[in-house]
Amino acid sequence: MNDIHPLEHPETGVWTRVADAAEVSGQPRAGEPFALAVKANIAVRGFRRSAGCRGLDLGPQEADAPVVAALRGAGAVVVGITNMHELAFGITSNNAAFGPVRHPADPTRAAGGSSGGSAAAVARGDVPVALGTDTGGSVTIPASLCGVVGFRPTTGRWPGAGLVGLSWTRDTPGLFARTVAEIQRLDAAIAPGIDGGNASGNAAGSDTGHDGGVPASRTRLGIPAELVAELDPSTAAAFAAALGLWGDAVETVDLELGRVLDLTRAAEMPIVLWESHRLLADVAASALDLAPGEALARLVETVASPDVRAVLEAELSHPVTAEEYARAQAEVARARTLYTELLAEHGVHGLVFPGTPAPAPLLGQDELVEHLGEQVPTFGLYTRNTGQGTLLGAPMLTLPAPVPAGGLPVGITLQGARFDDRKLLALGRRLDEASSR
Repeated sequence: MNDIHPLEHPETGVWTRVADAAEVSGQPRAGEPFALAVKANIAVRGFRRSAGCRGLDLGPQEADAPVVAALRGAGAVVVGITNMHELAFGITSNNAAFGPVRHPADPTRAAGGSSGGSAAAVARGDVPVALGTDTGGSVTIPASLCGVVGFRPTTGRWPGAGLVGLSWTRDTPGLFARTVAEIQRLDAAIAPGIDGGNASGNAAGSDTGHDGGVPASRTRLGIPAELVAELDPSTAAAFAAALGLWGDAVETVDLELGRVLDLTRAAEMPIVLWESHRLLADVAASALDLAPGEALARLVETVASPDVRAVLEAELSHPVTAEEYARAQAEVARARTLYTELLAEHGVHGLVFPGTPAPAPLLGQDELVEHLGEQVPTFGLYTRNTGQGTLLGAPMLTLPAPVPAGGLPVGITLQGARFDDRKLLALGRRLDEASSR
C-alpha cells in the first residue's frame, strides 16, 4: 500500500482511507492478527501523513512510528487512517478539509476530538482497536463522547516519535478499544517492563484481582469538586450510576484540586502555543522545503478549519514570550508536586470524574455550545476536566458509563499518579468487567 492518499468519507467522516478489515476486525486474541486504525498525524509505512490538513503533505511514510511498530509486533494489521480535527488543534473533529467526523449514534453530533475518527471507528465496530494522540484531552474526550474505552498513558511512557504533535510537555499516543483487557495487553507490548517503578508488580495481562499492585479490596479514589460541578443532568446521572455499580470495588472521598487546578489552567495555553509554534514550524519546513518561520506562515494560510486557523493566526501575531513560557513551565512543575502530595494527603490511588461535563455537541458548535441554559465556549467546556491531567502528565483511563437506552454515551475517567499506569489499568479492568456482568 504505497503512496496512498487520504480519501474523504462524506457519510461518517471517520475514515480518510480504509482497507478491507473483514478478516481481522474481530475481538483480538493474544498472538492473532487484529485490525488497527491509526490517526492521520501518526506515521504509518506506505501511507501519506497529513494531520488532517491538505497543506501538510509529508508524503508516503518510509517507516512506522515506534508506537505503530510495537503494535504490529503484537499482531496489528493497519487497515486505515482516521480523520481528525485539523492539525489536532480542537475537540470536535469538525474538519473543514476532510469533512466532520460524525457521532456513531447520532450523525447530527460531533464524535469529539481531536482523535474523533479513531474513537468513532471503534464505536462503529469497524475495528477493535484504534490509535490516537492526546494533547489536552484528545483521547479522553472522544472516548467519553463515543462510549468506548480510551487510554492516555503517562506522558513520555510510550514512544512519541513519528507524530505531528503540538506539545512535548503534553503529547502522547493513546489507544481506543472495546475492553480494558485489550488495552492492558497492548500496553505491555508498547511499554514492556515499565510498571511505575514497582519491580514486584504483576504483569499487565494477569487475570488476578490485584494487577500492578492495586488491592483486590475497595480502592480509594478522590472525586474532585471542581470536576463534578455544573454537569449536564444526563452526565451527572450517568456518573452516579457508574459509582453505584462500582460500589463494591471503589470507595470515594470528596476533595478539591485547588491550587493544582489554578496552576494547570494558567499554564495550558502558554505551554501549547509556545511548543506548537515550534513543532508545527519544523514539520512544515520539512514538508514545504522552507525555513521554519516562512513554512509555518505558509501552512497557516492553507488551514481550512476556521477555529484552527484563528488560533494559529493569533499565535503568529501575538506569540507567547519566553518569559511567559518559563513561568508556565514553573507552574507545571509546581502543580505536579502538589498533585502527588494531594493524593498522599487524602490516601487515594487516583481520581474519578466524568470525562466531559456534557454529552456530544451538535455539529457546527465549534465556537459556542449551549450548556445548562447558557452559551459557553465549546473548547473550554469539553477540556474543562481533562486539561489538568494532561499538564500533570498523569495516566487517564476512560470507561463507558451506564446510560438509558437511546441516551448519548457518557465516559467516566480514572486518573492515576504518574507512571502508575498498570495499577490504573488493573483497576479499570475490574470496573470494566463489573460493568459488563
